[in-house]
Amino acid sequence: MRKLNRISRMLTALIIVMLLNITLLLLPSVLKSKDTLKSVEGQTSPPNAEPNIPQNIPFSSNSSANDARVNSDSCKDHDSADTKDLTEKSNTVTLCLMGDLMCLAGQQYTAEQSDGSHDYTGSFHLLRDTFSSFDFVIGNLETTLSKSNPYSTKEREVNEQPNCNAPADYLASLKWAGITHLVTANNHSLDGGLVGIEETIAHLDEYGIPHTGTYCEDEDGAHYMMMEKNGIRIAVLSFTELINQRALVTKTQLSKIIDSYSKTKVRENIEKAREDGADFVIVYEHWGSENVHEVRDYQKSHAKEIAEAGADLIIGSHPHCLQEMEYISTSDGRDVPCFYSLGNVVSSMTREINHDTVFVQICLEQSTEESFESAEETDTPSSPKSVTISSLTWLSCHVLTSFDGHFRVITPVDHKVSDKKTIKELAEAKTRIEKILPPPQNLSKTTPQKH
Repeated sequence: MRKLNRISRMLTALIIVMLLNITLLLLPSVLKSKDTLKSVEGQTSPPNAEPNIPQNIPFSSNSSANDARVNSDSCKDHDSADTKDLTEKSNTVTLCLMGDLMCLAGQQYTAEQSDGSHDYTGSFHLLRDTFSSFDFVIGNLETTLSKSNPYSTKEREVNEQPNCNAPADYLASLKWAGITHLVTANNHSLDGGLVGIEETIAHLDEYGIPHTGTYCEDEDGAHYMMMEKNGIRIAVLSFTELINQRALVTKTQLSKIIDSYSKTKVRENIEKAREDGADFVIVYEHWGSENVHEVRDYQKSHAKEIAEAGADLIIGSHPHCLQEMEYISTSDGRDVPCFYSLGNVVSSMTREINHDTVFVQICLEQSTEESFESAEETDTPSSPKSVTISSLTWLSCHVLTSFDGHFRVITPVDHKVSDKKTIKELAEAKTRIEKILPPPQNLSKTTPQKH
């Protein structure tokens, strides 16, 4: 009996040890399952959360401004799908185009940080999500970025002309905002002379932002930038009719480093872009008179020349205020949208007229039949496809001097605010804008943009 009890105790101990081992083996799996569930639940973020505005904005010189993004819902008939599938199957491209990106002394002062760097992200934080919904976002960089020349905070004028020159970290905020491409031909391109242009180009390349309009003296390349998405190739050209500080370079240098407007040059550059496979051509034109809504006769005349030369969309800059939009009918049967001036994106200019702006939003669509063909065959650069503007609208905005703890904030005129003074200011801006550009009703034209 004593022997039997001992065997029983041994068996009981053995069973306990076995159960303990099994428990120890299963415990990690149970804990991992709980952690996974907790991780998944933790991914949910509150709706409409404010973007985190960094104090020191990082950038990568290897990053590509052409990274694919999901197209805006207005250009698609889908409910939900995998992002990769949308990128592969879509036959549309979305673009947001804007006017003058200034960086004057007042902007530099309010953006300066304790370490001497600059953070302008507060100007763009209300539109960052909007920009991120477009494939390409393009603006006119109306400042040089030259350390060898005095910044606007040091010298407001050079040779009795306004001096537009800013530290290069302005580009970090533009990239943070979602601006992907910049045009650089304008009346301030030469404010820092030849070295100013060279240093500006070097910084644009450093920050990985494609650009066109100004060039190094020995550069021998295309005078346009080509963007491509979903098999659609878009060329952007930049010309200016006004250049300050011409005496800083020779005429020969000037002809090489800045794309100045001429009827012949516009036609030649557009033809070259078409030869290189452009399906759609956008021309930025720096022209007109400052601080007036009226379009000059020569702007109308040159717009007609640009459209006849083969442009599919014309975006004007320089007046620092809004001007009208019209369709220009061409001899080959196209209707070319022309915005004579989109105004300042942001600036510290003092006139009320300088703080109203619009962002042109377009969707380009390749015919379905051709998109299927291009999936089976490789398109040759000399065979432009039938690309149509399927949607054309714009977003009306006003720059508030200060808002929500930030300075010079680009604010949609319909943005919900509680302060009565701000409500009044945005309402008045909306009224002014709609007098120049009535609310868009998807002003698309069905004429194929084929050449």
